[in-house]
Amino acid sequence: MSGRAKEIKEAIQWISSSGNTPSAIFVAEVISSTDQDCKVRVGDMELTGVNLLSVVSEGDLLIKPAPGSMVTVIDFSRGAFRDLCVVKVDRPELIRFSHQSLAFELDGKSGKVEVSGNGVSLRSLFESLSGLIKGLKVAVLAPNAPSGTITPDTLALVTEFEMKFKQLLK
Repeated sequence: MSGRAKEIKEAIQWISSSGNTPSAIFVAEVISSTDQDCKVRVGDMELTGVNLLSVVSEGDLLIKPAPGSMVTVIDFSRGAFRDLCVVKVDRPELIRFSHQSLAFELDGKSGKVEVSGNGVSLRSLFESLSGLIKGLKVAVLAPNAPSGTITPDTLALVTEFEMKFKQLLK
């Protein structure tokens, strides 16, 4: 092994451990979690305040681990267990992403999805569509005659729905 390769190997070993301290990267079981951190169990030891990596700035990205799931944790304090951060989640309970006016959430606990953008949510859009269908009116020229075109008020509602749909989806 060359001198430089040996130096790199020793540096990596020094970063990942310090004397008899545990490894800087370990796997733990999640006991509980919030939107900022979680409580984990490693062997007989419980660690609180383990930061979620996805908490970069409030509301950007959150991957919240489910209780009982396994997470990979990095200890930036090299064994002092002061600066802990989750870097991998095997079973997320919640995934939330937001950027500017776009928001997307998958909630494994409730089994529901939320999508919104530019002030319009997918749920409200489908509620609007349901209301349109329930209130659909067409002009009838005479009894037993074929239906005519939709009435102007219904056309306005359909046009508004189309505008909101295009506002939310590509």
